[in-house]
Amino acid sequence: MPQDDPALELMIGSRICHDLASPLGAVANGLELLTLSGMGDSAELALVQDSLRGAKATLDISRLAYGRTAPGESLAGEALRMIAVDYYAGKPRLSLDWRLSGAQSRARAQIIMLACLAAEQAVPRGGGLTVEGDAHAAQITARGTPPTPDPGLWDAATGQAPLPEPDPREAHFHMLRHCLAAQGIAMTTRLDADKFVITV
Repeated sequence: MPQDDPALELMIGSRICHDLASPLGAVANGLELLTLSGMGDSAELALVQDSLRGAKATLDISRLAYGRTAPGESLAGEALRMIAVDYYAGKPRLSLDWRLSGAQSRARAQIIMLACLAAEQAVPRGGGLTVEGDAHAAQITARGTPPTPDPGLWDAATGQAPLPEPDPREAHFHMLRHCLAAQGIAMTTRLDADKFVITV
């Protein structure tokens, strides 16, 4: 496969997440043993526990957003909600209002999560994300003061313009475009005075 093949990128993302899961699990087990030994109230251990929660939340959302999906896979609505809630709990400048109902195919869940990550770009000073819809359509609304989405990135993600040169900070836009095309799903965006709305 060529090095810029999205399928290769998805496979590498899945492999990295898989390889990180075991050491994070080992750290969690070690912390549990330390807590049982009576060290649970130390400030140092609390700091490590907070860092571990953040690392696990980042791993879970990365596994969903950048990993491979197989046909027929689905994700329960509550499982998807918890992945998002845990991740955004570590982002104090962004609040999350999750109203998406029901189970999602894993491919749609991946697109929704990539759209959420991309929506953060529209509110660089912080704000709120609202996610609502069902198994057939989802809407992500980013509110900020004011929202400032990059038209070039969003036109590229929707297939209306070429993708810019690869930049790790914008990887979610590249992956979003690939996943939308692979699933035959259209994405639209709308910018209002106080919000930026993404529909998939």
